[in-house]
Amino acid sequence: MFAKRHLRSSDERHRPAAPQPAALFARYERKLRARVRSIVTTSEANIEDACMYAWLALLRHELDEVSEPYSWLTTIAVREAVKLERAERRTCPLVLDEYGAQARPGEELAAYDLLAHAAAIIQEAGLTARQLQMISLQLWGLSYEQIAVHTGDSRRTVERQILRARSKLAEALQTSGG
Repeated sequence: MFAKRHLRSSDERHRPAAPQPAALFARYERKLRARVRSIVTTSEANIEDACMYAWLALLRHELDEVSEPYSWLTTIAVREAVKLERAERRTCPLVLDEYGAQARPGEELAAYDLLAHAAAIIQEAGLTARQLQMISLQLWGLSYEQIAVHTGDSRRTVERQILRARSKLAEALQTSGG
């Protein structure tokens, strides 16, 4: 019984105290931003949001369980920055000129013209209803697995249908002069 008490108190004496969040923030804040910026190519706002997300996750997490806080923070922040960049790309508007080419900034088309042009290319491409459904779901940001669950098809079928649809669309764009 004495040995157990002695071991416990000995472990507690030699165990370093968990770092305080404020001390960690002061120590790693700039270094973390620089590291995330060097790994992920995204906007400064996304880097800031990703780093703050990582700090909040660390506060929610038990600090005693994190042996290497800087590595842990870097992993969380990089993952979040990649998620934010992907989400931003999905919502980034594609602006085309009247020939289907990417327009220069400031030369935006009316939404009606853009939709009419896209509809004409889709009709010319001859997509099946199934291909159109799957490529539309992908454009909304669903993964192949999510599309497969939604449509009741296998992941491989979804990949194949989207590949065929993209091929048809690329061919239609080439023949339309875009």
